Amino acid sequence: MHILAKPSEEVLRVTRLDAGYGGIRVVRDANLSVNVGEVVGIVGRNGAGKTTFISAIAGLIPVQSGSISLSGVEMSSLRPNGRVAAGLAIVPSGGRLFKSLTVAENLSIGLRRTDPQKLDSVYALFPELMSLRQRYAGKLSGGERQMVAIGRALVLGPRLLLLDEPSEGLAPVVRLRLAEAIKLLRASGIGVLVAEQNVRFAELICQRWYAIDKGSIVGWDNSL
Repeated sequence: MHILAKPSEEVLRVTRLDAGYGGIRVVRDANLSVNVGEVVGIVGRNGAGKTTFISAIAGLIPVQSGSISLSGVEMSSLRPNGRVAAGLAIVPSGGRLFKSLTVAENLSIGLRRTDPQKLDSVYALFPELMSLRQRYAGKLSGGERQMVAIGRALVLGPRLLLLDEPSEGLAPVVRLRLAEAIKLLRASGIGVLVAEQNVRFAELICQRWYAIDKGSIVGWDNSL
């Protein structure tokens, strides 16, 4: 099941996707779409298959069957770096920063020398990071780490941004700040797919959502 969108507006289309680990099917016959400049949620309880779904789209686990296309280009057979080159970026659960590197160094890892304005746009989105540029990532708060993780993905210039449990472990006031930043990404034309267990946070940022349970899309709402 999925919500239909005009092909010209789509940045991501997933069709009848099966994916899992070691031959075990976790995601089952899943369909989903994300449009340009749209924030879409995958909501479900812990263990429902959200992270597996996101990982399959990013190429971190193999696709057993089905199709994943980015702006009309089939990606199912591409390795993760090929998907990044095609315009996909992922912020995994917990951010996974290099703790021994500074904020500036973490942000610059994926930065192309010919496109430094991407870094300026990150500091515009998260001005809090300007004063933290020389602080080691291991010394940051949970909210600051999440900002850096999202910024590191944005300097890649993605068409599609995947966020896996971005609100996990954050204080309510920090969640509100993060929600504000994610909503601002709509104006940039980036499509955003968010896997979230926290339904209230999803309500703050998503224009529509898909509900997942036991690896299957079991419902949706297009009016969040």
